[in-house]
Amino acid sequence: MRKTISFLLLFTLCFATTSAQDPLLDILKKEADRNFSILQKQETPAYYISYRVYDTESYGINTSFGNLMNSNPSRQRLFQATVRVGNHELDNTREMRGSNRYMFNGTLNALVLDNNEKAIQNALWKKTDELYKNASKDYQSLKANNAVTVDSEDKSDDFTKETKELYYEKPLTLKSLPFNAKEWEEKLKKYSNVFTANKELMTGGAYMSVELVRKYFVNTEGTKIVENAVTYRISLNASAIAEDGMQIPLYKSYFALNIKDLPSDEELLADARKLAETIVRLKNAPVAEAFTGPALLTPQAASVFFHEIFGHRVEGARLKTEMDSKTFKNKVGELVLPVDFSVLFDPKLTVYKGFELSGSYKYDDEGVKGQPVTVVENGVLKNFLMNRTPISGFSKSNGHGRGMIYFNTCTRQSNMFIETSRPQTIQELRGMLIEEAKKTGKEYGYLFDDVSGGFTTTGVYSPNVFNVTPLVVYRIYVDGRPDELVRGVDLIGTPLAMFSQITAAGNDIGIFNGYCGAESGSVQVSCVSPSIFVKLIETQKRAKSQNQPPALERPGASVSSLSK
Repeated sequence: MRKTISFLLLFTLCFATTSAQDPLLDILKKEADRNFSILQKQETPAYYISYRVYDTESYGINTSFGNLMNSNPSRQRLFQATVRVGNHELDNTREMRGSNRYMFNGTLNALVLDNNEKAIQNALWKKTDELYKNASKDYQSLKANNAVTVDSEDKSDDFTKETKELYYEKPLTLKSLPFNAKEWEEKLKKYSNVFTANKELMTGGAYMSVELVRKYFVNTEGTKIVENAVTYRISLNASAIAEDGMQIPLYKSYFALNIKDLPSDEELLADARKLAETIVRLKNAPVAEAFTGPALLTPQAASVFFHEIFGHRVEGARLKTEMDSKTFKNKVGELVLPVDFSVLFDPKLTVYKGFELSGSYKYDDEGVKGQPVTVVENGVLKNFLMNRTPISGFSKSNGHGRGMIYFNTCTRQSNMFIETSRPQTIQELRGMLIEEAKKTGKEYGYLFDDVSGGFTTTGVYSPNVFNVTPLVVYRIYVDGRPDELVRGVDLIGTPLAMFSQITAAGNDIGIFNGYCGAESGSVQVSCVSPSIFVKLIETQKRAKSQNQPPALERPGASVSSLSK
């Protein structure tokens, strides 16, 4: 026991020593304690206050058709405050049943960029006072609401009890990173210049961003956390307009935690050329009709598919609200995917099977350590992603409370991994698709090769559907004809029906590194998945513009060899 006490004391002393030169951390903690000491004594006492700050330095470079459009550094310091009144069992954040009260209205709360203590205190005091008054009114309304409404389906508490955390990383600056803006301006101009020669492209650009976010979190439970997050992103993008008015956009993005891990010039130039060629082929491809039948999803497409259709339905906080359809709430212990499938989340990992992950963090936005979670094991639902909003049977957070600095936090995804214990080769998956198409009298099945994103609805007052937006789609013919590129396809459906049709997964893997928007704003996420075979999918025709393509050719472009 003495060794344990000595270790904790040493750790606390080390934290105090290393963080002593960070004035902002000290200001945040002092102001939280000062406001809490006052608000605890009110008629409706506060029982919890937290402050989080994102101090963000970034640099963005944008080029178009070989020209520099902008190249700018930026810096901002934003904060979010939380005030809870009542107690852990019932507080002001509980859903107001029968009301349209929305807990995630975004606000921009700015702090001065220097460490002027009085200015920072003033901003925190003003916001805390506003939140306390609103929380007190909501708490009184909730108690009245509970008296006139039926019992809640979920009778769990409103806030979990977690241990105090102390964590500190030394400051970084954008200037200390191995990033040369002038060098990257020239690189990006070279990448986007690839699109110049193709007269059929309406847009053709390359973009890069480097972002350093220094995250601060303090609360009145004693937690103090300071963590750095550095990310590098490059994107190539181009678009065309088909003769029927349909917009044809394509994107390719790259993510790295270290600038040396970004692709080489040769790789990026080759990808830009391939992207331009694919757009022209899509512009001239036939428009697909509505379809039901078998399909293959490549790893990147399957990653977005699982993120949208499955991931949002295992985010615990939404399962507590009466507004949610609770697709999986009562299916713990039941088979929800094929027995060879498992689904895991782990925000602590930064690399998985060679892929760098954008959904990584050490602590979530509620000051809880990010923890690995096995949600599905051998097809059986085992767990949910949890923040500090408990649900029946799940009384602790596993570090998935996240939100943009503009919003309150809720349960969100991090790094998601789809695994199979019976991987199939790509040829075996194609064989399954062709066999299923023949069995059901279909001339072809679909291969979804690339997607741009999607959306899903989980509310109880609207149909629970999803829509994934494919960019590159092929027909795979059962008679052996070459795969045919088509356009204008949206992948749609309802989640449980689609899950029941997932049959097999491949021995390959790919990644989706991107941003996910939901109740608490846009957060960085990753999903790694193999290819998957689905016995039955549904598609619909995509909406398109009714405007004619330009009558004039874009100046400075040559005739594409792929044009009609």
